Formats: sequence, C-alpha cells, structure tokens
Amino acid sequence: MSIVKKSDKQLGGLDTLFLKIEHPRRLMTVTSIWTFKQRLDQKLVYKVLEKLCLEYPRFAKTPAHETFFKSAVWADPVGWKFQDNIVTHTLVEPTKKALQKYCAEQVVTPFDYTKPLWELHAISGLEDDRYAFFWKAHHALADGEGFIRSLLSTTSLGGTLKKLEEQSIISHLRKKDIKKKDSKDNTNMPESVWQKLPIYTSNLLDLFWLILYQIYVYSIVTIHDLYCALLCMFPFVTRKDLYYKGLQSHEKEMAWSDDVSIKDIKIVREAFGGTLNDVMLLVITRCLKGYLESIGKRNDNYISFIIPVSLREPSDWSFQNVVSGSWGFFSMKDLNTRQLLKQVRTEMMAIKNSYGPRMLFETWQWFFSHAPGLSPPMSLYNHVCDIPHGVFTNVPGPTVPIQFADGEIQEYRTFPPQCGKGSIGMALVSYSGKVSVGAITDVHCDYPQVANGVCSRFAEEFQLVLDEAKMEISKKNVDLNLCEKKNN
Repeated sequence: MSIVKKSDKQLGGLDTLFLKIEHPRRLMTVTSIWTFKQRLDQKLVYKVLEKLCLEYPRFAKTPAHETFFKSAVWADPVGWKFQDNIVTHTLVEPTKKALQKYCAEQVVTPFDYTKPLWELHAISGLEDDRYAFFWKAHHALADGEGFIRSLLSTTSLGGTLKKLEEQSIISHLRKKDIKKKDSKDNTNMPESVWQKLPIYTSNLLDLFWLILYQIYVYSIVTIHDLYCALLCMFPFVTRKDLYYKGLQSHEKEMAWSDDVSIKDIKIVREAFGGTLNDVMLLVITRCLKGYLESIGKRNDNYISFIIPVSLREPSDWSFQNVVSGSWGFFSMKDLNTRQLLKQVRTEMMAIKNSYGPRMLFETWQWFFSHAPGLSPPMSLYNHVCDIPHGVFTNVPGPTVPIQFADGEIQEYRTFPPQCGKGSIGMALVSYSGKVSVGAITDVHCDYPQVANGVCSRFAEEFQLVLDEAKMEISKKNVDLNLCEKKNN
C-alpha cells in the first residue's frame, strides 16, 4: 500500500494563496506549449496521462471543504476520469499567430472546479501538418520546479531525472565554493604578494575583507528590502509604464521569441561576467525599453519584475509550492552593456541574499494553513500585484531533445501567470542547447501588442550584445598576444 504524502491530502498555505489571489481577469494559470512533427498516438498519450495522475495525485484531485480555520483538502472529484480534461482543437489557419491566439484565449478561461485544475489541449492544423500540446494548470497545484518534474517524468527523460537531481546538488555545492573563492579573489592582491605575507597577517586580512564584503552585501539587501516594503505602503501604484485606467483587460496576448544559443550566451558571460539569468535580464530590460520608446510611452527609469525564489533543497523535486519571491528593479536608463549588467547583478545579489522571501513563505504557509478565512480583501491583493511591471522566471529544460508518447518535442515553451493589471508574465526557457522567452500580456489600446513587441526584439537585441562581447574578447586577445610577444 502506497503512503499518501501530507501535501497530497491538504493544501499548503501557499497553495491557498494562489487560489485567493486570482480573479477572472487575472487567473493564476501556468501554461506550456509543446510542438511535434506529427499527430501522436492517442493510446500512448492516454497511457502517459494515466501514469501522471497516479504518480502525482494532485492531477487527479480538486480543492474542497475549506473552513475558516482550515485550508481545503485535495478531494477526489465525483465520476471524473482524466479523459475529461483533454480538449481537441483544429486551428482555423495554419499559422503561428492562430496558435498564439487560441492559447491566449484558453489562459483567460477559468477552470471547472468540479474537475482537477489542469487541462491538455491537443491542437492540430499547424503548418506542415505539425501538432501541438497546450498544457494549462492552476498554480495551486505546484510551483515551476514541481511542474517541470511532473511533466518531464512523462517524457523519455523520466528514467534519468535522478541524474538531474544529482546535478542540482553538485551545482548547489559549486555555488558555495564559488562564493568562498570570490570572497578571497576579490582582495585584488597579487597571489605572489599574498603568499609572502605571514599566515596570521593573511588570515587577518581575509577576515577583514570578509567583514567588509558582508557589510556591503547586507547594506544592499537592506536598502532593497526597505524599498520593497515602502512601495507596499503607498496607497497608489507608483509605476506609469504598462499601466492604464479602468478594469484589467480580459483579453490576453501571447507571444514567444526566436531562439538564441546557450554557447553564444557563454561568450557574453566570458566578456562581461554574470550568470545566464543576468545576461537575459539585461536583454529583456532593453527589449522592454525599446518597445516603450517605440510607442513614445516610456516614463519609468526602472522596470520592476517579481523574481520567483525557489526555497527547495537541491534534492527536493516534490509536487507542491515551495517558492517565494522578491521584486527586482532593472534600469531603463541609457547605460552601456557593462554598466547595465553590473546593475542587474547587484539587484540579483540583493534578491539572492535577502531573508525576505523565506520570511514571506513561512508567513504565508502558516497563515493560510491556519486561518484562510482571514484572507485580506481583493483590493489589497490587487494593489500589491499591480506594483511591479511583471513576472520574470527562468525555466531550465532538457539539454537534449526528448520524446512524449513516442513523439519528439520540437519546441518547448512555458508561460507564468501575470501578476497585475497591464503586467507582463515572462519565462526564460532553455531546451536542447537553445534559449527563448515567452510572454503573456493584456490586450489594451494604450499598449498595443506588448508581448509580440518585446519578444520580436529579443534575438536582435541579444545579437547586438553578442557582437559587443566578441569585440571585447578580441581586444583582450590582442593585448595578451602583445604581452607574450614582448616577454619573448
């Protein structure tokens, strides 16, 4: 007899929050699009979905029986079978635009709470007789990492997910080693000089530098967190860009960019430093800046994103919400690449070192588990959700092409929910050595085609940064060659 986990019996506090925070114009729906060369075998698809519901019980249950002092439980729906959550559709036109329009329409369609909170749309009629799967699921089921684990377990990667878990642990340890190494390397002292110092002197300088570095980091964190708290206290929304009067638009727009190579991103990192996330945030910030300036409506100097922060242990791949978040503020001023990347890295350092996300998570978990009936009014949720310009999340995918029901996945894209009125929900997705971004936004006359306007700029904007990086590296190589020639 299998043991049922507590998380599969009752909703956690964060699960409940995602149910409380949504309204019909801002649904907490996580979505993903997979495309295939041809139609898949129905029997194989059914077999895979049956396995999914067995291994991850939340896919076969629905939230019910919430009381004032107790969160809802995951209950078995009456007379339900997984086939009830499958929808078939044929596009009117075999175009990318028609696919995007159909998927955007599904994002604003609420779930039927008498059934589990997910749907699979099997879409035919694409160009060259291709086929697509559009997944949609409520954020109350799990966070991004939980969805990745569950959905990838249905693919040809299912048998090797253990290796991914081991890699995540190794990556976690490497990050710790890098931090320790950086704290010593940043002394800017030549190694030869460092080695010549007495041990007690070098240890003392190590300690002195470490104290200075920690003071710097936590001063940045404190300023960042205080500013976030201050924004929540304002009785009005301070941002001007991507915001408009009236009710939030019910109609949505969905778009995604062309792919860029991870190898090319490594070249940029070699030239300017930073992580893949830092480089991509730089590019996306410039894309948003370019779009706003192209329509003559850029007023804010900083674009603000909710940056999800995973609180999972490296080996935790459970299907539930173990995530929090913080706001990141990225400059739209006229900075050069090196300056902007430095600003992005400083902001991300503040988010990564802040205790705020952990405190928020623990508070939400306890409060909504013990007193969901005391949930704040929707007006307060709306105010906080409207503060940032959007959500930005990074969704790491398989490094090689994978199969679902014996069909190879050609394209793999993911979209987070929007946070508030006029906001943009953006996901950075890596798959098979390439990276792309997907976006979902409101359709409104004040800001026409935001999602497409941002995504269409992504590859071009990255190419400009890549060209600049190659130039920087070539300059360094010239200097190195001259030094070697001089020494010889």
